[in-house]
Amino acid sequence: MGIATGITALELFRSASTPPSQPRLRLRVALLADTATQFLARAIQGEAHRQGIGLDLFEAEFNQIDLQLLDPDSDVYRFHPDFIVIYSAAEPASVLFGKEEPSGRANFGEAQLRRMEQWLQATSGKGCQTVVFNFADTGDGVFGHYGARVPASWTSQVRQINAGIDALVARIPGCRALDLASIQGRHGREALFDARMYFTAKIALKPDILPTVVRDLVQMCLASWGQGLKCAILDLDNTLWGGVVGDDGMEGIEIGDLGIGPAFTAFQAWLKQLRDRGIVLAVCSKNDEANAKAPFLHHPDMVLRLEDIAVFTANWEDKATNIRRIREIIEVDPSAMVFLDDNPAERALVRESFPTLMVPELPEDPADYVPFLRDLNLFETGSHTEQDGQRTLEYRTEAIRREELQKFVSHEDFLASLQMKSVVRGVTRFNTPRVAQLTQRSNQFNLRTVRYSEPEISALADSDRHRVLAVELEDRFGSLGLISVVILVLRDGDAFIDTWIMSCRVLKRGIEDFVLNQLAAAGQELGARRLVGEYLPTAKNGMVRDHYSRLGFAEVGGHWELPLDGYVDRSCHVQRVMPDDSAGAV
Repeated sequence: MGIATGITALELFRSASTPPSQPRLRLRVALLADTATQFLARAIQGEAHRQGIGLDLFEAEFNQIDLQLLDPDSDVYRFHPDFIVIYSAAEPASVLFGKEEPSGRANFGEAQLRRMEQWLQATSGKGCQTVVFNFADTGDGVFGHYGARVPASWTSQVRQINAGIDALVARIPGCRALDLASIQGRHGREALFDARMYFTAKIALKPDILPTVVRDLVQMCLASWGQGLKCAILDLDNTLWGGVVGDDGMEGIEIGDLGIGPAFTAFQAWLKQLRDRGIVLAVCSKNDEANAKAPFLHHPDMVLRLEDIAVFTANWEDKATNIRRIREIIEVDPSAMVFLDDNPAERALVRESFPTLMVPELPEDPADYVPFLRDLNLFETGSHTEQDGQRTLEYRTEAIRREELQKFVSHEDFLASLQMKSVVRGVTRFNTPRVAQLTQRSNQFNLRTVRYSEPEISALADSDRHRVLAVELEDRFGSLGLISVVILVLRDGDAFIDTWIMSCRVLKRGIEDFVLNQLAAAGQELGARRLVGEYLPTAKNGMVRDHYSRLGFAEVGGHWELPLDGYVDRSCHVQRVMPDDSAGAV
Protein backbone atom coordinates (compact mmCIF):
# COMPACT_ATOMS: atom_id res chain seq x y z
CA MET A 1 0.00 0.00 0.00
CA GLY A 2 1.08 3.59 -0.53
CA ILE A 3 2.07 5.44 2.62
CA ALA A 4 -1.09 6.92 4.24
CA THR A 5 -2.90 7.51 0.96
CA GLY A 6 -4.27 4.02 0.31
CA ILE A 7 -2.83 4.09 -3.22
CA THR A 8 0.36 2.48 -4.43
CA ALA A 9 3.02 4.26 -6.43
CA LEU A 10 2.29 1.93 -9.36
CA GLU A 11 -1.41 2.89 -9.32
CA LEU A 12 -0.41 6.54 -9.16
CA PHE A 13 1.92 6.18 -12.16
CA ARG A 14 -0.79 4.39 -14.15
CA SER A 15 -3.37 7.08 -13.43
CA ALA A 16 -0.95 9.68 -14.84
CA SER A 17 -1.67 8.26 -18.31
CA THR A 18 -5.38 9.14 -18.17
CA PRO A 19 -5.91 12.85 -17.45
CA PRO A 20 -9.40 13.79 -16.16
CA SER A 21 -11.97 14.43 -18.90
CA GLN A 22 -13.64 17.30 -17.03
CA PRO A 23 -11.11 18.74 -14.55
CA ARG A 24 -12.39 20.92 -11.73
CA LEU A 25 -9.51 23.29 -12.46
CA ARG A 26 -6.31 23.43 -14.50
CA LEU A 27 -2.85 24.11 -13.13
CA ARG A 28 0.50 24.74 -14.80
CA VAL A 29 3.36 23.38 -12.70
CA ALA A 30 7.11 23.59 -13.33
CA LEU A 31 9.38 21.05 -11.59
CA LEU A 32 13.08 21.70 -11.03
CA ALA A 33 15.52 19.54 -9.05
CA ASP A 34 19.17 18.64 -8.59
CA THR A 35 18.27 14.92 -8.62
CA ALA A 36 16.42 12.76 -11.16
CA THR A 37 12.72 13.63 -11.30
CA GLN A 38 11.13 11.14 -13.71
CA PHE A 39 9.30 9.23 -10.96
CA LEU A 40 8.40 12.41 -9.05
CA ALA A 41 7.00 14.05 -12.20
CA ARG A 42 4.94 10.96 -13.03
CA ALA A 43 3.57 10.83 -9.50
CA ILE A 44 2.56 14.51 -9.62
CA GLN A 45 0.65 13.82 -12.84
CA GLY A 46 -1.07 10.82 -11.26
CA GLU A 47 -2.08 12.69 -8.11
CA ALA A 48 -3.44 15.58 -10.16
CA HIS A 49 -5.60 13.12 -12.10
CA ARG A 50 -6.71 11.45 -8.86
CA GLN A 51 -7.89 14.82 -7.51
CA GLY A 52 -9.62 15.85 -10.76
CA ILE A 53 -7.07 18.47 -11.78
CA GLY A 54 -6.03 19.18 -15.35
CA LEU A 55 -2.24 19.51 -15.20
CA ASP A 56 0.30 20.98 -17.60
CA LEU A 57 3.73 19.96 -16.28
CA PHE A 58 7.11 21.41 -17.25
CA GLU A 59 9.94 19.13 -16.12
CA ALA A 60 13.34 20.84 -16.28
CA GLU A 61 16.48 18.98 -17.27
CA PHE A 62 18.57 17.40 -14.53
CA ASN A 63 20.24 19.90 -12.15
CA GLN A 64 19.17 23.03 -14.05
CA ILE A 65 17.79 25.02 -11.10
CA ASP A 66 20.25 27.93 -11.37
CA LEU A 67 20.10 28.13 -15.15
CA GLN A 68 16.31 28.11 -15.24
CA LEU A 69 15.47 30.35 -12.29
CA LEU A 70 18.17 33.02 -12.59
CA ASP A 71 17.61 33.65 -16.31
CA PRO A 72 14.44 35.78 -16.81
CA ASP A 73 14.15 34.48 -20.39
CA SER A 74 14.46 30.79 -19.51
CA ASP A 75 12.09 28.02 -20.57
CA VAL A 76 10.47 27.87 -17.14
CA TYR A 77 9.31 31.50 -17.28
CA ARG A 78 8.17 31.18 -20.89
CA PHE A 79 6.03 28.28 -19.68
CA HIS A 80 4.12 30.76 -17.42
CA PRO A 81 3.58 28.34 -14.53
CA ASP A 82 1.06 28.78 -11.76
CA PHE A 83 3.47 26.95 -9.42
CA ILE A 84 7.22 26.39 -9.49
CA VAL A 85 8.34 23.37 -7.45
CA ILE A 86 12.00 23.31 -6.36
CA TYR A 87 13.51 20.13 -4.95
CA SER A 88 17.10 20.68 -3.89
CA ALA A 89 17.83 17.39 -2.13
CA ALA A 90 19.90 16.90 1.01
CA GLU A 91 21.88 14.00 -0.45
CA PRO A 92 23.98 15.90 -3.03
CA ALA A 93 24.43 18.74 -0.54
CA SER A 94 25.79 16.32 2.08
CA VAL A 95 28.49 15.17 -0.37
CA LEU A 96 29.50 18.78 -1.02
CA PHE A 97 29.54 19.38 2.72
CA GLY A 98 31.89 16.45 3.22
CA LYS A 99 34.31 17.84 0.64
CA GLU A 100 34.50 21.20 2.40
CA GLU A 101 37.53 22.09 4.48
CA PRO A 102 36.72 21.94 8.21
CA SER A 103 36.85 25.73 8.48
CA GLY A 104 34.10 26.09 5.85
CA ARG A 105 31.63 23.55 7.17
CA ALA A 106 30.21 25.81 9.88
CA ASN A 107 29.16 28.29 7.18
CA PHE A 108 27.92 25.70 4.68
CA GLY A 109 24.25 26.22 5.57
CA GLU A 110 24.51 29.98 5.10
CA ALA A 111 25.88 29.47 1.58
CA GLN A 112 23.05 27.08 0.74
CA LEU A 113 20.47 29.55 2.04
CA ARG A 114 21.94 32.41 0.02
CA ARG A 115 21.55 30.27 -3.08
CA MET A 116 17.96 29.37 -2.20
CA GLU A 117 17.18 33.02 -1.50
CA GLN A 118 18.37 33.87 -5.03
CA TRP A 119 16.00 31.28 -6.45
CA LEU A 120 13.00 32.44 -4.44
CA GLN A 121 13.63 36.13 -5.09
CA ALA A 122 13.92 35.35 -8.81
CA THR A 123 10.50 33.67 -8.87
CA SER A 124 8.75 36.25 -6.68
CA GLY A 125 6.69 38.70 -8.69
CA LYS A 126 6.54 36.43 -11.73
CA GLY A 127 2.80 35.78 -11.37
CA CYS A 128 3.31 32.33 -9.86
CA GLN A 129 3.76 30.70 -6.48
CA THR A 130 6.84 28.73 -5.48
CA VAL A 131 7.06 25.59 -3.36
CA VAL A 132 10.53 24.62 -2.11
CA PHE A 133 11.28 21.31 -0.38
CA ASN A 134 13.22 21.48 2.85
CA PHE A 135 15.99 18.98 3.67
CA ALA A 136 15.38 15.48 4.92
CA ASP A 137 17.81 14.82 7.77
CA THR A 138 20.24 12.17 6.56
CA GLY A 139 21.78 11.82 10.02
CA ASP A 140 25.30 12.42 11.31
CA GLY A 141 27.40 9.33 11.96
CA VAL A 142 30.44 11.55 12.54
CA PHE A 143 29.37 13.14 15.83
CA GLY A 144 26.38 10.94 16.67
CA HIS A 145 23.82 12.54 18.97
CA TYR A 146 26.38 15.18 19.90
CA GLY A 147 26.18 16.54 16.35
CA ALA A 148 23.41 19.02 17.11
CA ARG A 149 25.85 20.84 19.43
CA VAL A 150 28.64 21.11 16.85
CA PRO A 151 28.16 23.94 14.30
CA ALA A 152 30.44 22.18 11.81
CA SER A 153 28.39 18.95 11.86
CA TRP A 154 26.00 17.95 9.08
CA THR A 155 23.12 17.54 11.56
CA SER A 156 23.59 21.11 12.78
CA GLN A 157 23.77 22.47 9.23
CA VAL A 158 20.62 20.65 8.08
CA ARG A 159 18.67 22.12 10.98
CA GLN A 160 20.07 25.56 10.20
CA ILE A 161 19.08 25.22 6.55
CA ASN A 162 15.54 24.12 7.39
CA ALA A 163 15.06 26.96 9.86
CA GLY A 164 16.41 29.34 7.24
CA ILE A 165 14.00 28.03 4.59
CA ASP A 166 11.11 28.72 6.96
CA ALA A 167 12.37 32.28 7.40
CA LEU A 168 12.78 32.78 3.65
CA VAL A 169 9.29 31.64 2.69
CA ALA A 170 7.82 33.82 5.45
CA ARG A 171 9.62 36.86 4.06
CA ILE A 172 9.43 36.40 0.28
CA PRO A 173 5.92 36.78 -1.21
CA GLY A 174 4.38 33.81 -2.97
CA CYS A 175 6.70 31.17 -1.49
CA ARG A 176 5.95 28.10 0.65
CA ALA A 177 7.93 25.17 2.03
CA LEU A 178 7.03 21.50 1.73
CA ASP A 179 8.19 19.88 4.97
CA LEU A 180 9.99 16.80 3.66
CA ALA A 181 11.78 16.51 7.02
CA SER A 182 8.41 16.05 8.72
CA ILE A 183 7.38 13.35 6.23
CA GLN A 184 10.62 11.49 6.95
CA GLY A 185 10.04 11.94 10.67
CA ARG A 186 6.65 10.21 10.40
CA HIS A 187 7.64 7.39 8.06
CA GLY A 188 11.34 6.87 8.68
CA ARG A 189 14.49 7.25 6.64
CA GLU A 190 14.13 3.84 5.02
CA ALA A 191 10.71 4.75 3.63
CA LEU A 192 12.14 7.86 2.00
CA PHE A 193 15.57 6.90 0.68
CA ASP A 194 17.22 3.96 -1.07
CA ALA A 195 21.00 4.29 -1.29
CA ARG A 196 21.45 2.07 -4.36
CA MET A 197 18.68 3.88 -6.22
CA TYR A 198 20.31 7.22 -5.46
CA PHE A 199 23.90 6.31 -6.26
CA THR A 200 23.06 4.46 -9.50
CA ALA A 201 20.22 6.64 -10.84
CA LYS A 202 20.32 9.89 -8.78
CA ILE A 203 16.75 9.23 -7.57
CA ALA A 204 16.50 10.64 -4.04
CA LEU A 205 12.88 9.74 -3.23
CA LYS A 206 11.79 6.09 -3.18
CA PRO A 207 8.68 5.39 -5.27
CA ASP A 208 6.80 4.08 -2.21
CA ILE A 209 6.93 7.48 -0.48
CA LEU A 210 5.85 9.42 -3.57
CA PRO A 211 2.06 9.05 -2.98
CA THR A 212 2.50 10.87 0.34
CA VAL A 213 4.87 13.53 -1.00
CA VAL A 214 2.82 14.42 -4.08
CA ARG A 215 -0.47 14.28 -2.16
CA ASP A 216 0.88 16.94 0.20
CA LEU A 217 2.34 18.93 -2.69
CA VAL A 218 -0.93 18.97 -4.64
CA GLN A 219 -2.92 19.83 -1.51
CA MET A 220 -0.59 22.78 -0.90
CA CYS A 221 -1.28 24.00 -4.42
CA LEU A 222 -5.02 23.53 -3.99
CA ALA A 223 -5.02 25.38 -0.66
CA SER A 224 -3.16 28.28 -2.27
CA TRP A 225 -5.83 28.26 -4.99
CA GLY A 226 -8.65 28.51 -2.45
CA GLN A 227 -9.51 24.79 -2.70
CA GLY A 228 -8.68 23.64 0.85
CA LEU A 229 -11.04 21.98 3.31
CA LYS A 230 -13.11 24.40 5.38
CA CYS A 231 -15.57 22.25 7.32
CA ALA A 232 -15.45 18.96 9.28
CA ILE A 233 -18.81 17.21 9.71
CA LEU A 234 -18.78 14.91 12.74
CA ASP A 235 -20.75 11.89 13.83
CA LEU A 236 -21.11 11.46 17.60
CA ASP A 237 -21.60 7.88 18.90
CA ASN A 238 -18.36 5.89 18.63
CA THR A 239 -16.77 8.82 16.77
CA LEU A 240 -16.50 11.65 19.32
CA TRP A 241 -17.01 9.31 22.26
CA GLY A 242 -17.25 5.57 22.86
CA GLY A 243 -20.68 3.99 23.11
CA VAL A 244 -24.18 5.17 22.23
CA VAL A 245 -25.38 8.05 24.38
CA GLY A 246 -29.07 7.16 23.90
CA ASP A 247 -28.48 3.62 25.22
CA ASP A 248 -25.59 4.04 27.65
CA GLY A 249 -26.63 7.41 29.04
CA MET A 250 -24.35 10.42 29.27
CA GLU A 251 -22.57 8.91 32.30
CA GLY A 252 -21.84 5.66 30.44
CA ILE A 253 -20.15 6.97 27.30
CA GLU A 254 -16.39 6.45 27.05
CA ILE A 255 -14.53 9.75 27.31
CA GLY A 256 -11.82 10.90 29.70
CA ASP A 257 -10.41 7.96 31.68
CA LEU A 258 -13.28 5.51 31.10
CA GLY A 259 -12.40 2.55 28.83
CA ILE A 260 -10.91 3.72 25.53
CA GLY A 261 -11.96 7.25 26.54
CA PRO A 262 -8.41 8.75 26.34
CA ALA A 263 -8.39 8.10 22.57
CA PHE A 264 -11.62 10.05 22.13
CA THR A 265 -10.30 12.82 24.37
CA ALA A 266 -7.22 13.10 22.15
CA PHE A 267 -9.44 13.16 19.05
CA GLN A 268 -11.59 15.95 20.48
CA ALA A 269 -8.49 17.92 21.50
CA TRP A 270 -7.19 17.67 17.92
CA LEU A 271 -10.56 18.81 16.54
CA LYS A 272 -10.51 21.71 19.00
CA GLN A 273 -7.21 22.85 17.49
CA LEU A 274 -8.76 22.70 14.02
CA ARG A 275 -11.70 24.75 15.23
CA ASP A 276 -9.36 27.37 16.72
CA ARG A 277 -7.46 27.46 13.42
CA GLY A 278 -10.64 28.28 11.51
CA ILE A 279 -12.00 24.90 10.38
CA VAL A 280 -15.76 24.92 10.94
CA LEU A 281 -17.07 21.96 12.97
CA ALA A 282 -20.59 20.65 12.38
CA VAL A 283 -22.44 17.73 13.97
CA CYS A 284 -24.52 15.29 11.92
CA SER A 285 -25.94 12.56 14.16
CA LYS A 286 -28.82 10.10 14.19
CA ASN A 287 -29.97 10.85 17.71
CA ASP A 288 -32.52 12.65 19.81
CA GLU A 289 -31.27 16.21 19.94
CA ALA A 290 -31.46 16.47 23.74
CA ASN A 291 -29.44 13.26 24.20
CA ALA A 292 -26.90 14.35 21.59
CA LYS A 293 -26.32 17.75 23.17
CA ALA A 294 -26.18 16.54 26.77
CA PRO A 295 -22.47 15.54 26.80
CA PHE A 296 -21.47 18.87 25.24
CA LEU A 297 -23.39 20.71 27.93
CA HIS A 298 -22.80 18.61 31.04
CA HIS A 299 -20.10 15.93 30.73
CA PRO A 300 -16.99 17.11 32.66
CA ASP A 301 -14.54 15.24 30.38
CA MET A 302 -15.74 16.64 27.07
CA VAL A 303 -13.12 18.80 25.35
CA LEU A 304 -15.51 20.08 22.69
CA ARG A 305 -18.41 22.17 23.94
CA LEU A 306 -21.60 23.26 22.24
CA GLU A 307 -20.12 26.67 21.43
CA ASP A 308 -17.40 24.93 19.39
CA ILE A 309 -19.99 23.50 16.98
CA ALA A 310 -21.14 25.85 14.25
CA VAL A 311 -24.15 23.78 13.12
CA PHE A 312 -25.70 21.00 15.23
CA THR A 313 -28.07 18.55 13.51
CA ALA A 314 -29.33 15.55 15.48
CA ASN A 315 -32.47 13.75 14.34
CA TRP A 316 -33.50 10.48 12.72
CA GLU A 317 -33.30 11.56 9.10
CA ASP A 318 -30.60 10.20 6.81
CA LYS A 319 -27.24 11.91 6.99
CA ALA A 320 -27.17 13.02 3.37
CA THR A 321 -30.32 15.10 4.00
CA ASN A 322 -28.82 16.63 7.13
CA ILE A 323 -25.57 17.44 5.35
CA ARG A 324 -27.61 19.40 2.79
CA ARG A 325 -29.08 21.39 5.69
CA ILE A 326 -25.61 22.04 7.07
CA ARG A 327 -24.52 23.28 3.64
CA GLU A 328 -27.42 25.75 3.54
CA ILE A 329 -25.89 27.52 6.53
CA ILE A 330 -22.17 27.04 5.94
CA GLU A 331 -22.51 27.56 2.17
CA VAL A 332 -19.33 25.88 0.99
CA ASP A 333 -18.90 23.42 -1.84
CA PRO A 334 -18.95 19.72 -0.82
CA SER A 335 -15.34 19.49 -2.02
CA ALA A 336 -14.43 21.79 0.90
CA MET A 337 -15.97 19.42 3.47
CA VAL A 338 -14.82 16.24 5.21
CA PHE A 339 -17.21 13.74 6.84
CA LEU A 340 -15.93 11.75 9.83
CA ASP A 341 -18.05 8.78 10.89
CA ASP A 342 -17.17 5.38 12.36
CA ASN A 343 -19.99 3.62 10.46
CA PRO A 344 -18.99 2.24 7.01
CA ALA A 345 -22.61 2.25 5.81
CA GLU A 346 -23.05 5.93 6.65
CA ARG A 347 -19.74 6.74 4.95
CA ALA A 348 -20.89 4.90 1.83
CA LEU A 349 -24.22 6.78 1.74
CA VAL A 350 -22.53 10.18 2.07
CA ARG A 351 -19.86 9.27 -0.48
CA GLU A 352 -22.53 8.24 -2.97
CA SER A 353 -24.66 11.35 -2.32
CA PHE A 354 -21.72 13.80 -2.51
CA PRO A 355 -18.99 12.42 -4.79
CA THR A 356 -16.63 15.36 -4.19
CA LEU A 357 -17.02 15.40 -0.38
CA MET A 358 -13.99 13.92 1.43
CA VAL A 359 -14.97 10.75 3.34
CA PRO A 360 -11.92 9.03 4.89
CA GLU A 361 -12.13 5.37 5.91
CA LEU A 362 -11.61 5.85 9.63
CA PRO A 363 -9.68 3.03 11.36
CA GLU A 364 -11.70 0.58 13.44
CA ASP A 365 -9.65 1.38 16.54
CA PRO A 366 -10.36 4.93 17.81
CA ALA A 367 -6.80 5.04 19.18
CA ASP A 368 -5.73 5.34 15.52
CA TYR A 369 -8.08 8.22 14.62
CA VAL A 370 -5.64 11.07 15.27
CA PRO A 371 -2.50 9.45 13.78
CA PHE A 372 -4.48 8.39 10.71
CA LEU A 373 -6.01 11.83 10.11
CA ARG A 374 -2.79 13.69 10.84
CA ASP A 375 -1.01 11.58 8.28
CA LEU A 376 -3.64 12.33 5.65
CA ASN A 377 -2.80 16.06 5.97
CA LEU A 378 -6.36 16.99 5.01
CA PHE A 379 -6.32 20.52 6.37
CA GLU A 380 -3.52 22.12 4.39
CA THR A 381 -3.76 25.91 4.30
CA GLY A 382 -2.06 28.70 2.41
CA SER A 383 -2.66 31.41 5.00
CA HIS A 384 -3.93 32.08 8.49
CA THR A 385 -5.23 35.14 10.31
CA GLU A 386 -6.48 35.73 13.85
CA GLN A 387 -10.00 36.25 12.47
CA ASP A 388 -10.12 32.65 11.23
CA GLY A 389 -10.91 31.50 14.74
CA GLN A 390 -14.14 33.54 14.71
CA ARG A 391 -15.80 31.48 11.98
CA THR A 392 -17.66 29.16 14.35
CA LEU A 393 -19.33 32.09 16.12
CA GLU A 394 -20.23 33.64 12.76
CA TYR A 395 -21.94 30.47 11.54
CA ARG A 396 -23.72 29.87 14.86
CA THR A 397 -25.13 33.37 14.58
CA GLU A 398 -26.09 32.71 10.96
CA ALA A 399 -28.16 29.71 12.11
CA ILE A 400 -30.05 32.04 14.48
CA ARG A 401 -30.68 34.48 11.62
CA ARG A 402 -32.19 31.70 9.52
CA GLU A 403 -34.48 30.70 12.36
CA GLU A 404 -35.54 34.34 12.66
CA LEU A 405 -36.33 34.49 8.93
CA GLN A 406 -39.08 31.89 9.40
CA LYS A 407 -41.03 34.38 11.55
CA PHE A 408 -41.46 36.86 8.69
CA VAL A 409 -43.92 36.63 5.82
CA SER A 410 -42.08 39.28 3.82
CA HIS A 411 -38.39 38.93 3.01
CA GLU A 412 -38.12 42.71 2.84
CA ASP A 413 -39.50 42.99 6.37
CA PHE A 414 -36.90 40.46 7.53
CA LEU A 415 -34.07 42.46 5.90
CA ALA A 416 -35.31 45.66 7.52
CA SER A 417 -35.44 43.90 10.90
CA LEU A 418 -31.75 42.93 10.66
CA GLN A 419 -30.68 46.59 11.10
CA MET A 420 -27.61 46.00 8.92
CA LYS A 421 -24.69 48.41 9.18
CA SER A 422 -21.52 48.41 7.14
CA VAL A 423 -18.07 49.90 7.52
CA VAL A 424 -16.20 50.34 4.24
CA ARG A 425 -12.46 50.74 4.70
CA GLY A 426 -9.42 50.98 2.57
CA VAL A 427 -6.47 48.71 3.23
CA THR A 428 -4.94 48.88 6.71
CA ARG A 429 -2.06 46.98 8.26
CA PHE A 430 -4.64 45.10 10.30
CA ASN A 431 -6.94 43.95 7.51
CA THR A 432 -4.32 43.32 4.80
CA PRO A 433 -3.87 39.61 5.74
CA ARG A 434 -7.62 39.01 5.69
CA VAL A 435 -8.13 40.90 2.41
CA ALA A 436 -5.36 38.87 0.75
CA GLN A 437 -6.73 35.65 2.23
CA LEU A 438 -10.21 36.38 0.84
CA THR A 439 -8.77 36.77 -2.68
CA GLN A 440 -6.87 33.49 -2.28
CA ARG A 441 -9.74 31.39 -0.87
CA SER A 442 -12.90 32.71 -2.49
CA ASN A 443 -14.15 30.69 -5.45
CA GLN A 444 -17.95 30.94 -5.73
CA PHE A 445 -18.82 34.64 -5.53
CA ASN A 446 -15.67 35.70 -7.36
CA LEU A 447 -16.13 37.36 -10.74
CA ARG A 448 -12.54 37.02 -12.03
CA THR A 449 -10.76 34.73 -9.50
CA VAL A 450 -7.58 36.79 -9.31
CA ARG A 451 -5.33 35.88 -6.36
CA TYR A 452 -3.26 38.43 -4.46
CA SER A 453 -0.57 38.16 -1.78
CA GLU A 454 -0.32 40.57 1.15
CA PRO A 455 2.51 42.63 -0.43
CA GLU A 456 0.52 42.86 -3.67
CA ILE A 457 -2.57 44.12 -1.80
CA SER A 458 -0.43 46.75 -0.05
CA ALA A 459 1.05 47.81 -3.40
CA LEU A 460 -2.44 48.21 -4.90
CA ALA A 461 -3.48 50.31 -1.91
CA ASP A 462 -0.52 52.65 -2.55
CA SER A 463 -1.41 53.09 -6.24
CA ASP A 464 -3.22 56.27 -7.33
CA ARG A 465 -4.90 54.28 -10.11
CA HIS A 466 -6.45 51.69 -7.79
CA ARG A 467 -9.06 51.61 -5.07
CA VAL A 468 -9.22 48.63 -2.70
CA LEU A 469 -12.37 48.51 -0.57
CA ALA A 470 -12.86 46.14 2.34
CA VAL A 471 -16.53 45.86 3.31
CA GLU A 472 -17.44 44.79 6.85
CA LEU A 473 -21.00 44.03 7.98
CA GLU A 474 -22.88 43.68 11.23
CA ASP A 475 -26.54 43.33 12.18
CA ARG A 476 -28.54 43.10 15.36
CA PHE A 477 -27.31 39.52 15.89
CA GLY A 478 -23.61 40.42 15.74
CA SER A 479 -20.69 41.02 13.41
CA LEU A 480 -20.19 39.10 10.18
CA GLY A 481 -16.69 40.55 9.77
CA LEU A 482 -15.13 41.19 6.37
CA ILE A 483 -17.73 40.07 3.81
CA SER A 484 -16.55 41.64 0.55
CA VAL A 485 -13.44 42.90 -1.21
CA VAL A 486 -13.59 45.00 -4.37
CA ILE A 487 -10.66 46.36 -6.35
CA LEU A 488 -11.00 49.06 -8.98
CA VAL A 489 -8.33 50.14 -11.46
CA LEU A 490 -8.52 53.22 -13.70
CA ARG A 491 -8.13 52.16 -17.36
CA ASP A 492 -8.58 54.54 -20.29
CA GLY A 493 -10.97 56.69 -18.31
CA ASP A 494 -13.04 53.76 -17.03
CA ALA A 495 -13.08 52.12 -13.59
CA PHE A 496 -12.40 48.45 -14.31
CA ILE A 497 -13.60 46.03 -11.61
CA ASP A 498 -10.47 43.92 -11.22
CA THR A 499 -11.89 42.00 -8.26
CA TRP A 500 -15.36 41.60 -6.77
CA ILE A 501 -15.57 38.98 -4.04
CA MET A 502 -18.36 38.43 -1.54
CA SER A 503 -19.06 35.92 1.19
CA CYS A 504 -21.90 33.58 0.26
CA ARG A 505 -23.22 34.00 3.81
CA VAL A 506 -24.63 37.44 2.95
CA LEU A 507 -26.39 36.60 -0.30
CA LYS A 508 -30.04 37.63 -0.73
CA ARG A 509 -29.67 40.56 1.64
CA GLY A 510 -29.16 43.31 -0.91
CA ILE A 511 -25.45 43.52 -0.15
CA GLU A 512 -24.67 43.41 -3.89
CA ASP A 513 -26.62 46.68 -4.30
CA PHE A 514 -24.83 48.25 -1.36
CA VAL A 515 -21.40 47.26 -2.68
CA LEU A 516 -22.27 48.56 -6.14
CA ASN A 517 -23.09 51.92 -4.57
CA GLN A 518 -19.62 51.96 -3.01
CA LEU A 519 -18.02 50.99 -6.33
CA ALA A 520 -19.84 53.81 -8.10
CA ALA A 521 -18.66 56.34 -5.51
CA ALA A 522 -15.07 55.08 -5.76
CA GLY A 523 -15.22 55.16 -9.57
CA GLN A 524 -16.47 58.75 -9.51
CA GLU A 525 -13.65 59.62 -7.12
CA LEU A 526 -11.19 58.23 -9.68
CA GLY A 527 -12.79 60.43 -12.34
CA ALA A 528 -14.08 57.46 -14.33
CA ARG A 529 -16.87 57.64 -16.90
CA ARG A 530 -18.10 54.06 -16.46
CA LEU A 531 -17.79 51.00 -14.33
CA VAL A 532 -16.54 48.11 -16.46
CA GLY A 533 -16.96 44.54 -15.22
CA GLU A 534 -15.81 41.17 -16.49
CA TYR A 535 -16.93 37.64 -15.70
CA LEU A 536 -14.32 34.91 -16.16
CA PRO A 537 -16.07 31.54 -15.72
CA THR A 538 -14.53 28.79 -13.61
CA ALA A 539 -15.81 25.45 -12.37
CA LYS A 540 -16.82 27.15 -9.09
CA ASN A 541 -18.25 30.60 -9.89
CA GLY A 542 -21.30 29.81 -12.01
CA MET A 543 -23.53 31.47 -9.38
CA VAL A 544 -22.34 34.94 -10.51
CA ARG A 545 -22.72 34.36 -14.25
CA ASP A 546 -25.62 36.85 -14.42
CA HIS A 547 -24.34 39.14 -11.67
CA TYR A 548 -23.73 42.23 -13.79
CA SER A 549 -26.93 41.92 -15.83
CA ARG A 550 -28.95 41.73 -12.59
CA LEU A 551 -27.34 44.98 -11.46
CA GLY A 552 -28.21 46.88 -14.65
CA PHE A 553 -24.90 46.62 -16.53
CA ALA A 554 -25.06 46.40 -20.33
CA GLU A 555 -22.98 43.77 -22.14
CA VAL A 556 -20.61 45.38 -24.66
CA GLY A 557 -18.02 43.30 -26.50
CA GLY A 558 -17.67 40.65 -23.81
CA HIS A 559 -17.54 43.18 -20.95
CA TRP A 560 -20.22 44.77 -18.80
CA GLU A 561 -20.59 48.55 -18.63
CA LEU A 562 -22.51 50.91 -16.33
CA PRO A 563 -22.35 54.72 -16.86
CA LEU A 564 -21.45 56.71 -13.76
CA ASP A 565 -22.83 60.04 -14.96
CA GLY A 566 -26.06 60.52 -13.07
CA TYR A 567 -25.72 57.25 -11.14
CA VAL A 568 -28.39 56.95 -8.44
CA ASP A 569 -27.73 54.74 -5.41
CA ARG A 570 -29.62 51.48 -5.50
CA SER A 571 -32.06 50.85 -2.66
CA CYS A 572 -30.93 48.46 0.05
CA HIS A 573 -31.37 47.82 3.76
CA VAL A 574 -27.75 48.54 4.65
CA GLN A 575 -26.60 51.70 6.38
CA ARG A 576 -23.01 52.78 5.86
CA VAL A 577 -21.33 53.96 9.05
CA MET A 578 -17.92 55.49 9.52
CA PRO A 579 -15.21 53.44 11.27
CA ASP A 580 -14.44 54.32 14.87
CA ASP A 581 -10.96 55.50 13.88
CA SER A 582 -8.40 55.25 11.08
CA ALA A 583 -5.72 53.45 13.08
CA GLY A 584 -3.65 51.08 11.03
CA ALA A 585 -4.13 52.81 7.68
CA VAL A 586 -1.39 52.21 5.16
